[in-house]
Amino acid sequence: MSDEERLQKALMTAHDEIRQLKGTVAALRDELERMRFEEREHIQTAVTGANEEIRQLKAGVVELRDQLELRESLFQEKLRAIDLQNHREKAALQETIARLREKLEELHERSECKPDRA
Repeated sequence: MSDEERLQKALMTAHDEIRQLKGTVAALRDELERMRFEEREHIQTAVTGANEEIRQLKAGVVELRDQLELRESLFQEKLRAIDLQNHREKAALQETIARLREKLEELHERSECKPDRA
């Protein structure tokens, strides 16, 4: 085999190896791009899921706050009703006390006015 033939063979081998390496580089580049795309998809899915969870949690907080405010309002209303009832009962008891006091004073006056039967 002559030098020129060996050179041609080496050149063909080098070209073949370059072609294979270019194919490998292209395949690796495609694989890397596919992995990047999948990674972006996973990130987007995670972000979307997190945003949905945040939205649900915010809605839950609003709902719980509304329920708390409603319970507070109902509690205050019941408290006012109890206070009013207590005020009325107190007034009724004070009126009863006043009447009983008057009757007691009348009885006391009558007993003082009656002569002793001794």
